[in-house]
Amino acid sequence: MRRPDGMKIPRGTVASPGATGSQLSVLECHPHPRILVVDDDPQIRGVLLRLLSRFKGSVVQAASAEEALAALRETPPDLVLLDIGLPGRNGHVVLGEIRASADLRLVPVVILSAAGSRDDKLRALRGGATDFLAKPFDAEELTTRLQSLLQLKAFTDTLEEAEKVIVALARTIDARDPYTALGRQIGMPEAELTALRQGCLFHDLGKIAIRDEVLLKPGPLTPEEYEEMKRHTVLGRDLLQPMKTLARALPVVYHHHERFDGSGYPEGLSGETIPRIARAAAIADAFDGMTSDRPYRDGLFGREALDALENETRAGLWDQALVEEFRGVME
Repeated sequence: MRRPDGMKIPRGTVASPGATGSQLSVLECHPHPRILVVDDDPQIRGVLLRLLSRFKGSVVQAASAEEALAALRETPPDLVLLDIGLPGRNGHVVLGEIRASADLRLVPVVILSAAGSRDDKLRALRGGATDFLAKPFDAEELTTRLQSLLQLKAFTDTLEEAEKVIVALARTIDARDPYTALGRQIGMPEAELTALRQGCLFHDLGKIAIRDEVLLKPGPLTPEEYEEMKRHTVLGRDLLQPMKTLARALPVVYHHHERFDGSGYPEGLSGETIPRIARAAAIADAFDGMTSDRPYRDGLFGREALDALENETRAGLWDQALVEEFRGVME
């Protein structure tokens, strides 16, 4: 059976009672997942309600962009089914609002549209849509895709919760830690400070893949061992790259062993071609290393470490302006 507009209605599905009209309604099942259906056609919303009931969650309906945005502000959904051809402000507006929101930017958005041209798909996907299905859609294909997206969203939520715990622990560290202190001194905005803090937490993560006999060796490394150790920056970046919430911290993880004179690794960048956040992290990391005890030496006192940093700066290793700022906050 098909609607006059070509929408395929699976046999045996009917619009849910109360699904018509412009009022938002909620089909309560289980509290998770929460799915937002945005379509101005009440019969299509009813069909989708029937299909979505198998997910044992709650389905919120909206018939316009205004209703959709109100629902999004009230409670972030786990998935959005969005018709582009809404009256007034169309679905592209809703999609743009979702992707501009820090709370919603990771929510999967599936576009359902009677306009299924290549240009329509590209516009939606470039605007941040996760998937695109042309009407009439196949019910089994739709539910299969949604199942995959909901599983991915659940995994993403788990990663975000883990990251929140880590960041909360980081925030308990006194603001005088060398990384945060330097970032604040040079006027980093809060978002960049957060990225610096995250990057410094994870900057040596790649060392979990380095052999213990290399990682824990008390004496100097051989050239071959040093080459293996240098891989930790690339390995750390690759481990964290799938986590979108840590994207801004990746330059710290990847570039914190670059040196101002180009003698560092992994890319041998020099001067201001090294991202500022990585230059700052490298200085603070060097200071932290100098003041920490090692199996083969005692750590330096703070002033001794600052003097050592200045000597290394004169030798070309560090950004002189950042080292001067760092000394100002650490003395």
